[in-house]
Amino acid sequence: MILSLLFFIHSITASFHAGGVMPDGKVDKVVNGGVPTNNWHAPVYGGDVSVSFAPSWRALREWNNSRVGIGLGYWHMGHEKLGHAITPYIYMDIPLVRLRHFELGLRPGIGAAFMTKTYRNTVPDGHMFKDVVDANECIGSVTNLYFPEALYLNFPIAKGWGLSLAGGWYHISNGSTRQPNSGYNIFAGELALKYDWSDIPEQKNVVDNAEEMPKRWSVSLSGTAGGRQVYYKDNQTFVVASMHASAYWNAHRIFRLGGGVDVFYDGAYIQRETKFGKTNLAAAKPSDCWRVGVSLQPEFVVGKFIAGLHVGAYLYDPVRELEPKDEAEKTATGRIDKPIFYSYDLLKAGSAGYPDGWLYTSVVLRYHLPYHIFVQGMMKSHLTKVEFISLGVGFYY
Repeated sequence: MILSLLFFIHSITASFHAGGVMPDGKVDKVVNGGVPTNNWHAPVYGGDVSVSFAPSWRALREWNNSRVGIGLGYWHMGHEKLGHAITPYIYMDIPLVRLRHFELGLRPGIGAAFMTKTYRNTVPDGHMFKDVVDANECIGSVTNLYFPEALYLNFPIAKGWGLSLAGGWYHISNGSTRQPNSGYNIFAGELALKYDWSDIPEQKNVVDNAEEMPKRWSVSLSGTAGGRQVYYKDNQTFVVASMHASAYWNAHRIFRLGGGVDVFYDGAYIQRETKFGKTNLAAAKPSDCWRVGVSLQPEFVVGKFIAGLHVGAYLYDPVRELEPKDEAEKTATGRIDKPIFYSYDLLKAGSAGYPDGWLYTSVVLRYHLPYHIFVQGMMKSHLTKVEFISLGVGFYY
């Protein structure tokens, strides 16, 4: 497959990118000597080299003759304790507008980020597992997930050569598999030089016949499982799992809109002894491990591959009774009486000392196999804060 892709090389791009990290208390503590300011940390900068391919796959023709590619990036995080990141990734290049003098498009991707500085190699000698102000408390692992998502403009300047401007969001996180994990949310711009040696003619996006259109409705049932850490000093991993029942309206071969019921299990809320006593709360009980919610599920279809961003609200969430808000509201049981919907800081939700809230989001990736089976990966979060990553299987019809 790799050798066949070489015959479809479309372009090679070299870019410079620069930007800032979204305000986060832990990033500020590293940069400002332990004093959080909630200011943007800038500048962060780096470079990137990528190669795109244009194979004649029907799944790409359906996306306005899109391309697929691989890239290798580098980020200087702008501070000694934040270090550097090496980011191999894959991406999809989706043209939205093609005109003679420019091209506008989207470039979503996914990959890995290998960090040179983490909590464990920045804590001074003799201070491991102590609250310090001169360590990187943002990332607890060398290997992390990387999500580069950008909007671009390409401008031809000579035969085969062009300039590209892009801007977007770049996220680095280990999905709470290793604490600490506040992660990095980088907003940056790119300036790139591009060489295109492909003379592949544009292929019209034609529907061969009506029978090849997807059926109007479909349903799926899936389950996932994984693990997460809550408090980096406890260094304990807890089982997480989920079940999902969904129904979809297939609007087109490249897009479907669904809704469903989500059931989540989080073993961190089982009472047990931990070395530092901060992972589990004294008021927790077994039923606190379960949450039930409903979600809206827009999903994009590329052949057998599906990517979705689900947005949901908890209908059953006993954890909200344990979340800090106002100590004066606590009852004799140590719990807080909260309604299903309540106000909270969306951008800090899921951080230490802040409630997760009633809103949750999930990035879901699926690949369809024969016999109506699919494999699935899910990253559950509360907007900018990842709660856990899990893998599983499902059935669709």
